[in-house]
Amino acid sequence: MKKNIQICLGSLLLVLGSIFTACGPEARLDMVGMFAGTSPKIDERFEESKVYNDQHGFTTLQAPVEDYRVYVCTDTHVTKTQTRWTYFIDTYRHDPLCPVAVHLGDIIDAQNYFDEMYSAYQAVPLNPAKKDTLMAVAGNHDIYFKQWPEYIKYFKTCYYYFIVETPSGKKDLFVVYDSADGTVGSKQLQWLRETLEWADKQDFRHIVACTHTHFFKRDGSQGHTSNYTQEETYALLNLFTQHGVDMVWSGHDHSREITQVKDMTCIVVDSMKDEDKKPFYMLVTMGEKIDYEFVSVADIQK
Repeated sequence: MKKNIQICLGSLLLVLGSIFTACGPEARLDMVGMFAGTSPKIDERFEESKVYNDQHGFTTLQAPVEDYRVYVCTDTHVTKTQTRWTYFIDTYRHDPLCPVAVHLGDIIDAQNYFDEMYSAYQAVPLNPAKKDTLMAVAGNHDIYFKQWPEYIKYFKTCYYYFIVETPSGKKDLFVVYDSADGTVGSKQLQWLRETLEWADKQDFRHIVACTHTHFFKRDGSQGHTSNYTQEETYALLNLFTQHGVDMVWSGHDHSREITQVKDMTCIVVDSMKDEDKKPFYMLVTMGEKIDYEFVSVADIQK
């Protein structure tokens, strides 16, 4: 029986190897990274990001109006095609009410596609009539294929916060944290706790948390990055609800989900790959209350 099991496992590995090999060099797949992380673990990523954060601090952006817009997308999985990614950039850059856009992770699909992503980003003309910023979240595809050095080359840090201030002086806090390998780690959890305790003493209108991995497990489709442990889920939900976080935005599952936890709304945003049949981004209006809608990009030619 033991020998039969070994033969079956060996055959399975050969089949998987054949499949991935058949994809050719354009697939740029890292076999180990498909099943276990090949980048530094979360505490190491935190420490490396902390060096940058300590040197550069965090950003305050100026909103053009009281009720400003934030464009939110996730899971673009950029390869050699970037049609919807390019469309998203062009759309938020030409919205005069938008000072910031957020990408919730898996900006690329596999190894070595950061260059394609960044070339497409640079190719979209800036709008000279306004300023805007793209804020990024680390996703599992962004770091798992030995891409952590490339990720920080472009995005510098995996955890941070930024503030958006309206013309009247009202301020919204956006807290970005790294959950790319299905955990936040002890060091980052402590930073989240300290940041939200600090936020309690400020006069923020809204607090939004932005990350990649979603809270609630629907299935096992995402493998080892599927969700946080139950203990970590409880710790984060308890922390966020205690400190008045209004919303948590995440991606990863490629399927929309909206869950209410006390006064906090947890939103999993649809993916926006070029291959998706039902791609959406989320358009958020930050006013006295937070309004949001989902905008289909299915009609954008692939």
